[in-house]
Amino acid sequence: MTLFYVPLESYRERYTMQLSAPKTGWLERNWIKAGIPYHRVEGARSAVPRTIRIGCVLDAVGRSLFCFSQVEELLRLAEAGELTSDDIIYFDDFWTPGIEVLPYAFSLLNIKPKVYAFLYAQSVDEFDFTYSMRSWMRHFEKGIGEFLDGIFVCGPCLQDLVVFGGIASREKVHVTGLIFDSEEVRERMPKGKTLRLDQVVYSSRWDREKNPWFFLKVAEKVLAERPQAKFVVCTSSPTIRSNDPKLLGLLWKAVDRYSGRIVVKQNLTKEEYYAELCQSKIQMNTADQDFVAFTLLESSVAGCYPIYPYFRSFPETFLHRPGFMYERLDVKDAAKKVIGVLDQDDLWNEKAIQLRAWIHERFDSSWLRMLNVMGLSDTVVADPHQ
Repeated sequence: MTLFYVPLESYRERYTMQLSAPKTGWLERNWIKAGIPYHRVEGARSAVPRTIRIGCVLDAVGRSLFCFSQVEELLRLAEAGELTSDDIIYFDDFWTPGIEVLPYAFSLLNIKPKVYAFLYAQSVDEFDFTYSMRSWMRHFEKGIGEFLDGIFVCGPCLQDLVVFGGIASREKVHVTGLIFDSEEVRERMPKGKTLRLDQVVYSSRWDREKNPWFFLKVAEKVLAERPQAKFVVCTSSPTIRSNDPKLLGLLWKAVDRYSGRIVVKQNLTKEEYYAELCQSKIQMNTADQDFVAFTLLESSVAGCYPIYPYFRSFPETFLHRPGFMYERLDVKDAAKKVIGVLDQDDLWNEKAIQLRAWIHERFDSSWLRMLNVMGLSDTVVADPHQ
């Protein structure tokens, strides 16, 4: 039995560079440590991390070319008899262009390998930007949901959406937690203690579904009461992007108005971004759509105090502990929460940071939960949401 791994293409400004990098990716480094044999199905495009040119999440054209070449390689392996019914295929992303040809091709080749994929959102989520494409996307999703032997999701909220959206039966949809490796993240952070500033970091995409306008409203209210505070918008993109140009206009106006107190830091390496987190007190999220954020897990490793909306998946992520959440789209409540946290100096000592480690530590075992479902491990791992 061989595990055929179909990774996402690496983009410097997205999580895919750490999630899917050869040998060092959050899945692969754990498979290697555990001695799990696997075959990486690489795309034909350059392995050098690319920059998003078309689209807002992954490059809509470039990634499709990459995925088509991966599917082509799977078909070549199957035709040569190197991929058989005894094997397992795992896709980093449920939405893999070209995957729809596999059921027919495999039936003609008279093989039936087990096939699994991780699903992050898709058009089942009314707050996701893909929801507007559901008239044609939903057909693809239902077809792939029927073809797959198992679908991995990060939490119960998304599991319910996938099931009630008719994508797959509940038996097929497995809650494993978000794929993460806090050890890899910690290795890239600055060594030694860093002075914590009255600084709030915003790490989400500057797109509509993330409500960045609300972040600016909260920043303005906080700065009116705590003028020493600083709000930093971080991105690894060469220049900050948005699916709504008006939102960029609001941002740059705020930067001009609050010179030095609302700032944008662009083209950050992961090491530079982690250094920014390590000197910040708060990492804030204002999104409607985020099923456990990679940025949340990274920032909690860095010791930031996360402040998130009490909405959708976030209550289950924080195990319903209200101290980390504010009422959704309530500027007054969010600003009060930020100010209250900034004023508590004992939230960033070593003991307090360690007491918050449960936020990310539960997801270090996501890779093992996935292996259990695929029948590649029998190690029992606790549900990350209990």
